[in-house]
Amino acid sequence: MLPFSLIELPRDAETLPLYPYSVGRHIQFHHVRPTGFPVHQVFLIRTGTGLFRDLETGSETILEPGMAFAFPPDRGHEYYPTSHEPWHVGFIGIEGSQSQGMLEGIGLLPSLPYHPARFEQCWEEIGKIWHTQTASRQDEQGMEDLSITLYRLLLMLRRSESIHSSGSRLELESVRNEALAKAVELINEHYTEPLLISNLAAAVGYSVQHFQRLFVQEYAVTPHKYLQNLRLERAIQLMTENADILVQDIAIQLGMETNYFIRIFRNTYGCTPGVMKLRLLEGEQKR
Repeated sequence: MLPFSLIELPRDAETLPLYPYSVGRHIQFHHVRPTGFPVHQVFLIRTGTGLFRDLETGSETILEPGMAFAFPPDRGHEYYPTSHEPWHVGFIGIEGSQSQGMLEGIGLLPSLPYHPARFEQCWEEIGKIWHTQTASRQDEQGMEDLSITLYRLLLMLRRSESIHSSGSRLELESVRNEALAKAVELINEHYTEPLLISNLAAAVGYSVQHFQRLFVQEYAVTPHKYLQNLRLERAIQLMTENADILVQDIAIQLGMETNYFIRIFRNTYGCTPGVMKLRLLEGEQKR
């Protein structure tokens, strides 16, 4: 049984686009990480059944023998066994500039468990990474060897076209739609707060670039533009409800700095908020 280990990295490890941060294979018990893990994780289930819970969304995933499951960094979670049989879990932490894109490209993110066709080989590759990193202190060549082994592992884990087709493709599409719906819900609920697109992307399990690309495909505007339009629509509503409301008070209620609000408003409607208030008032008086 192989224990968990953080991999001792040389100073130049960050020059590699992909490298292992941690690795292990052991009988897993209840584990809670309220603030998440600092890097992407991939789990392989050898025996037993367990439950994985996303502490940010409350979503729960059952992990059974033969399954692989990936999870993004810095996102609170917990997991624990649910069967009498020992829950034997292999896992690897993945770091590097290409880690997010690689995991998305091979279909491991967004987080959705599946049965890789070459599970046993994947399990053995995790063992190879463990043995390689424990053999000696890692130098440049050692880290390159680990990076190559990790890349080979991820290639074996990638979802094939047959897996992507039919029901699994629909399942992935469903996960994507749920993630985008969750993002819109977060924007609608918190548009008066200083929302960052990076935080929205992290909340639904995507990289910023991939999140923005999917959002534009679904809603024909960027997440930032959607948020901006929502705030401006609310500004018009506030003016309609209260003709005496001050422009700075509108900006405050929208969570925006006043000068920025005025500039965005003018760019969108071709006039200042003050002029719009007068137009709305005149229109109401003519009725």
